Amino acid sequence: MDVRIRLLQADDLAKVVALQDHCYSDDLYEPPALLGTRLKVAAESCWLAENTAGELLGYLFSYPALTQHVTVLASQFERAAAADLLYLHDLAVSEAARGKGIAAILLKQAEQHAAALSLPCLALVAVQKSQRFWHKQGFIAKRLIAEKAQCALHSYGLDAVYMQKPLTSG
Repeated sequence: MDVRIRLLQADDLAKVVALQDHCYSDDLYEPPALLGTRLKVAAESCWLAENTAGELLGYLFSYPALTQHVTVLASQFERAAAADLLYLHDLAVSEAARGKGIAAILLKQAEQHAAALSLPCLALVAVQKSQRFWHKQGFIAKRLIAEKAQCALHSYGLDAVYMQKPLTSG
């Protein structure tokens, strides 16, 4: 399957919202207007994967952030001025494209972007029992220390897990 990765554009948001609605439970709903605002805040670190026909295969929203910081579900990204990692907020792959390596391709894009920004680590919140998948991608569950971060984590559900992946150079 030929896959093209490119930066997300405002014109893509309707397709992204449709895919998000299909991939996530109602408990993880985030309003379409919020996605547009997030795209404006972190346009250089939000990508989509499409096939040669221009069909959406998957997408990834990420932004520079701080270790041990979690954005509350359905709230605006808080870009850190002195970021020490790239936070992967939302990655989804269409049902038709699952099992074809789309998530890995988007993850590689995020790793390259983090390296270009000299950020040594990726972080995310694993939801919907996806911790095992992310562990296979090199992410390790981390305990959140700050009460504010723990509360933010719980906004994603009781099974949500904060995870990090250190990036190696070379």
